[in-house]
Amino acid sequence: MRSAGLMAAVLALAGPAAAAATATPEDLTTAAARLESAGAALAAARGAEDRTAPLVAAIGAYEEALARLRGVVIGAGAREREITLELAERRGEIMRLTAALQTMSRVPPPAQMMHPAGPLAAARAGAVLARLTPALQAEAADLAATLREIETARVLQREGIADLASGLAALEAARDQLGGAIAGRGAMDPPEAALRAGRDAETLTALAAALARQPGGGGAEAAAAGDWLWPVRGRVLAGFKAPDASGARRPGLLLGAPALSLVEAPSDAMVRYAAPFLEYGYVVVLEADDGTLIVLAGLAQLAVSAGAPVARGELLGLLGGRNLEVEEYVMLPDADAGAGALETLYIEVRHGGGPVDPAPWFAGENG
Repeated sequence: MRSAGLMAAVLALAGPAAAAATATPEDLTTAAARLESAGAALAAARGAEDRTAPLVAAIGAYEEALARLRGVVIGAGAREREITLELAERRGEIMRLTAALQTMSRVPPPAQMMHPAGPLAAARAGAVLARLTPALQAEAADLAATLREIETARVLQREGIADLASGLAALEAARDQLGGAIAGRGAMDPPEAALRAGRDAETLTALAAALARQPGGGGAEAAAAGDWLWPVRGRVLAGFKAPDASGARRPGLLLGAPALSLVEAPSDAMVRYAAPFLEYGYVVVLEADDGTLIVLAGLAQLAVSAGAPVARGELLGLLGGRNLEVEEYVMLPDADAGAGALETLYIEVRHGGGPVDPAPWFAGENG
């Protein structure tokens, strides 16, 4: 037996893979296909007369495909580390046995059958070797499978990272195009009453209260309470009247979401206010048909104007932030909730004359 083959047999004592791979070539193929579909959607959006809706769909497709790819890359890396640690834990035993078997391999087969205690002892030694050889072959096969799994994991990581890099670049281009499409729409002149409310109010709550006192805008029929869409996908950083990072208790929710997240209308409504407000960036106030007001604060770019109707799920604007490099996207701990670099969106709901807890109005858990 050659030294390299002998080493392979001995390394097999570290055992076969302890668990099924967390990422497979099929996973990578599926994610890459989704990325390709997102690219086709982006190409189709460029030729659309109104590019906003198809660009939003393409961005959503990219984000989903990239999240799947990220899972493949992280899973492959985790599996490679797991197998490597399994082998490392048996390193001392492996090295000692390797030395012994290398010594045996240098002894010619006829000499292996000789024994100083005589023919009977030689026969017994031969029987032991006969039983040992198939066991070593089985261990070598197990090790070969383990080593192939390590190589598969490494290939998945390399190819997945390459796909992530190209996908993130395409996602950045799609976001740029969406920004251009939004800017090209032009903004409607907001009602004077809404502008006055924005100038006079000193807090978001005061702004919402002032708008609530004005005549309604004929809001669209809203989804029932408990059926609203979350405007962004993220996590609740501060609940209703819970202290935020600064210790302030606000009558709304503070959501953390990935940079440049699309902000969507929770329900069919009328836009009562859409403009910058104090330190909150852009603020959008929506009114449903029953007079319920939804305040969304913290947008970096607007896609709607005051006085316009919006449908449930329609784009309202984007959060701020920057595009991530591939290394950041892979290494930071939680891409679905901002990959460690959260932007924030504040939500306040006024119903029945005052602020209420927004959480029960939304369908399911966020994130």
